[in-house]
Amino acid sequence: MIDRIGGFLSGAILGFGAAVPIGPVNILIMSYALIKFRLGLAIGLGAMAVDVGYLLAINFGLLKFSQNEILTQILAIFGALFLLYIAYLTLKSAKSLARQKTGLSGGFWSCFIKGALMNILNPYIIGFWLSVSGVVMILPSVIMGFTGLVVSIVSWVVFLSFIVSRSRKFIGAKNSNGICIYLGDFNGGICYYADI
Repeated sequence: MIDRIGGFLSGAILGFGAAVPIGPVNILIMSYALIKFRLGLAIGLGAMAVDVGYLLAINFGLLKFSQNEILTQILAIFGALFLLYIAYLTLKSAKSLARQKTGLSGGFWSCFIKGALMNILNPYIIGFWLSVSGVVMILPSVIMGFTGLVVSIVSWVVFLSFIVSRSRKFIGAKNSNGICIYLGDFNGGICYYADI
C-alpha cells in the first residue's frame, strides 16, 4: 500500500515538474484559453500525450542503462540542476508573458496536435525526461507512478485553462508576472521536496 502511495506521489511530482514550468506549451495553453477553455485544454492534453509517451518509452526499457546506481545518482543530480534551470528561466520570462498576444483560432483537434508537436519539439521536455529517467526506473509502483503523472498533468492543464479562461478580463501584466514568479518558485521547490 505504501509503495502504491509513494509511486503515485512520485509520478505526481514528475507530472507537475513537466507541466508547471512556464514555457512554450503553457504560454500556448494560456493564449488559447483566453479564447475558449476547451482550446487551452486541447493544447495541454496534446502535450500530455507526448509526456505519457516519454514515460512509457522509459518504462519499456528505452533507457535500460539508467539502472546503474552510479548513473542513477548522476541523472538525479542532472535532473535537479535542470529543474533549477527551468525555475530560473520561468522567473526570467515573467515579463514576456504579460506581452503575449491573442487572436489565435482553431478547433479542438488542431489545438491537440499543436500541443503534441510543441512538446515533441521542446528540448526542455526531452531534457526533463532524460534527466528524471533514473527516478522513473525505480518508482515503487510503476502503474501508480503513471497514474500520478497523468492525474497531475490533467489537473494542471484543467486548472490553468479554467483560471485563464474565467479571468480573462482581470489578467493584467502585474498578475501574469506574479503567476510566473510563483511557478518558478514552485519548480525550484520540487528539487527541494524530491530531496535531490
